[in-house]
Amino acid sequence: MPKFGNNDMYVDSIGQAVDRTAQDFCRRYAGETGLHIDIRTVSVTANVPHGKEVGALPDGRRAWMPFSDGSSPAHGADLKGPTQALISNYNTKNWDYHERAARLLNIKFSPKCLEGEVGTEKLVNFIRTFCDLKLWHLQFNVINRSTMLAAQQDPKRYRNLIVRIAGYSAYFTELSRDLQNDLINRTEQTGM
Repeated sequence: MPKFGNNDMYVDSIGQAVDRTAQDFCRRYAGETGLHIDIRTVSVTANVPHGKEVGALPDGRRAWMPFSDGSSPAHGADLKGPTQALISNYNTKNWDYHERAARLLNIKFSPKCLEGEVGTEKLVNFIRTFCDLKLWHLQFNVINRSTMLAAQQDPKRYRNLIVRIAGYSAYFTELSRDLQNDLINRTEQTGM
């Protein structure tokens, strides 16, 4: 089945409908309660423990696995590259509503994808596209799966390895095993 994060208008229209429903709720109850209510898709690692509370889902997500973090595609769902994930984020926003404060998009690049002057130019263009789309919060790690797996096996050797999580940075080897695995399992973008 088609998945979010691939610039698929059918899937993105469902995401936009969910976003609108949530913002309608905020708009309605803010007036009734007198409180400022808005949407923030910034999981700050809550996607890992909350995933342990939910069984398997019809989209293929297995029981007890982490949810996608922030407004990022689910692990392995974004198959058409990081730019398509940006566009899906853009497509799912309801630009006429303002009951939202944050959307966090995490991208993991392989070091090979961004090496040299060509790689730097790719990254600069990616960030410019993000800015042109007026999205809210982008963060990325430039690391490969094998490095993180090696760090799990030999934490002393990799004690200075810093990774970006969900609005903050941390030493990889000091994270819980579940959170380490969540980072390892993010889609590793090898091209743009």
